[in-house]
Amino acid sequence: MAQSVIERWPKRIAFSAMMSLAILAYNFWLHDNLSGQLAILISLLAITGLPHGAIDPAIARRAGFWQGAGGLMVFSLSYFLLSLAMVGIWFVSPEVLVIPLLVISAWHFSGDWLVFFDRPLSLAVSVSVITLPAFFFEVKVTSIFDLLVPNSSAVVVELMGFIAVVSTLYVVCRCMSAPDLSKIALIEIFTLFCASVALPPIPYFTLYFCLLHSPLHLHESLSKLGFSQVMVFALPFTVLGIAAGIAFLIHLPAADLSQQIIQVIFIGLFALTVPHMVLIALSRKRGS
Repeated sequence: MAQSVIERWPKRIAFSAMMSLAILAYNFWLHDNLSGQLAILISLLAITGLPHGAIDPAIARRAGFWQGAGGLMVFSLSYFLLSLAMVGIWFVSPEVLVIPLLVISAWHFSGDWLVFFDRPLSLAVSVSVITLPAFFFEVKVTSIFDLLVPNSSAVVVELMGFIAVVSTLYVVCRCMSAPDLSKIALIEIFTLFCASVALPPIPYFTLYFCLLHSPLHLHESLSKLGFSQVMVFALPFTVLGIAAGIAFLIHLPAADLSQQIIQVIFIGLFALTVPHMVLIALSRKRGS
């Protein structure tokens, strides 16, 4: 555990530094440049966000879930059908899925801090990361959820704002009562909390996802699978993911392009997150 923490320190310091630079860049350069923001965020998703899920076939093979070309086809088809089912359910009844999605996402993201904290504190940090934008940017978050869950957006955002206060107070109290906590982790949490105030919701969460969560997952996969095996799966499946996103964008009802991109990013990430989290949970049970 200690060695794992030490290995990750440089990356975690880099994340805090990059997030700090992002805060400065947004407020002094990109504040009114929406096209620039979208270009940067989409590039980050393509570079780290999608690849972090694109290597799932390699993780599944290591865990023994498939072998050979036929097994890869069956796995890929199952993964795609589960993702497609999530998209279908979202469009039919998004209210059924939004709360479960937030819950399982918080549990999944809490793994980013388990090298530093116990599960309750790690979970509280991830809950705060997810919900703090609803507290500081209630109007903007509501406008996003209007596109995703139009019939329940106000209720969902109010609930997220309340949870943000509770979880953040818990994090602060735990950190103040445990002086032996890692300073690197404390700096990281402080940076994330500052970013939730200084950055709009979409850039804030995308930067967390692409600069911390995805690189940590990729680093873990590289250490287990090796560079060549990761690249064999990451490149083609990332390209397929981008193609699927473009196809999804084309078939959305006519609307403002920025709204369509928001739908593609959030619904697409949701659709891919469910099979990804299922696979990670199953593979860890097998010790892979």
